[in-house]
Amino acid sequence: MAILIPGAGFSSPLWPYFEDICSIPHGSGNEDALAEYILAFAAKQGLEARRDTVGSVVVSKSASPGYEDHPPLVLQGHLDMVCEKNDGTEHDFEKDPIRVVADGDWLRAEGTTLGADNGIGVAAALAVLADKELQHPALEALFTVDEETGLNGAMGLTPDIIRGRRLINMDSEEEGIFYFGCAGGRNTSGKRKLKVLPASKENVTVVLRVDGLFGGHSGGEIHRHLGNAIKLGAQVIYSACIDDMELVSLRGGGKHNAIPREFEAVLSLPEKFLNVLKQEAELKQQQARRRHTDDGQIQISLRTLKETPDGVIEGGTDIIRGLLSVPHGVVEMSSLIKGVVETSTNFAAVQTKDATLYLLTSQRSAVAFKRDAICTQVRAAMELIGCEVEYESEYPAWEPKPDSTLLAEARRIYHEVHGQDPVTTVIHAGLECGVIDSKISGMDMISFGPDIRGAHSPKERVSIPSTERFWNYLLILLRQL
Repeated sequence: MAILIPGAGFSSPLWPYFEDICSIPHGSGNEDALAEYILAFAAKQGLEARRDTVGSVVVSKSASPGYEDHPPLVLQGHLDMVCEKNDGTEHDFEKDPIRVVADGDWLRAEGTTLGADNGIGVAAALAVLADKELQHPALEALFTVDEETGLNGAMGLTPDIIRGRRLINMDSEEEGIFYFGCAGGRNTSGKRKLKVLPASKENVTVVLRVDGLFGGHSGGEIHRHLGNAIKLGAQVIYSACIDDMELVSLRGGGKHNAIPREFEAVLSLPEKFLNVLKQEAELKQQQARRRHTDDGQIQISLRTLKETPDGVIEGGTDIIRGLLSVPHGVVEMSSLIKGVVETSTNFAAVQTKDATLYLLTSQRSAVAFKRDAICTQVRAAMELIGCEVEYESEYPAWEPKPDSTLLAEARRIYHEVHGQDPVTTVIHAGLECGVIDSKISGMDMISFGPDIRGAHSPKERVSIPSTERFWNYLLILLRQL
């Protein structure tokens, strides 16, 4: 990949490890090769390493001379990455390395997610473990698997996996912000069998497409003015008010933790209504660009197909109504911490396949009963269009501990290094700290990291200067803990 350009700001020793990580496919559920890489790394460094029954890896390093009586410290991150790519991008996440590009002060990938979430955190931990001169207490590096699909690696941890009761999670994405709490969450999915009817040969077949959106993290970025491609597409179809419209297929979104950035609907309708649909698409495109000001250049386009579809879905208009009724976005802001989202829901994906409609959503909240309330609302909307509904991948919130000793020390040291205090807050996303806290008693934890933008989307990028500052601060922190 040749991203390490001498003199281009890549002075930290974490970059070669990040480069190696990018060369090894490691999407959720496919982390074995990266785990084996870490085990081989530990053996080469003469460090103790083990892998648990779920697949997570722990590497231990003894305290440096003079630090033997300091309490041990855990560095924690996850091995998997979200695998998203732009339509038209040729990339096999099971086989192909990430194609990394240095773009000014940022690193990004060509048409795919980069995996800086959480590859930078993993690389930083490996660089710390490899440093023979670094002063530090006894260290344990905990690398979990399958975080992005439901924190499953953390869910499978046993209390004896680590000895340390101080933990630094390096899975955050805003420099200068220290998190000491996070939301809990749950996925809500719906499924409905469809009846397929013969298509009218007199109708025109039209593909309605929504793209150009940034997407983004459904927790950390749900409060931004980012569009949901599924909702935008459904608005166009429903607003056109075409009674004779028939639905052929739907496809939009993908991962439960990513805001949908693309949507495609294939429709069958009388040719005389084609201009009505076109006008509605143009109007909704203009409105979406004005409304979603943090987004990309939103495109809502139409194209006709020559062939008649094999069939159309019975009750297609009701399904479109259902897409509009499923809620999406911020539900409630926190009354305790200004500017922080407390409860939200993400309408993540829709697909028609094999005469079945599939819907996927995710709900988050710092308050369990509020999460349950929005889950119930989502469930009711899905049931109105005849879906069977399931709850999946539930994970707990990380309850804030403002009197944390580790947080106080990290703040003090940050002020010494930067001459200003960091922001200390909670995050509206699911961090593994919540699961670890529920499984291992007595944990004192914080989470921080460098600037990463557009996580969970092909717009993902990581700041090179911010990562350098993150690394330098981490070294100082370890020396003083």
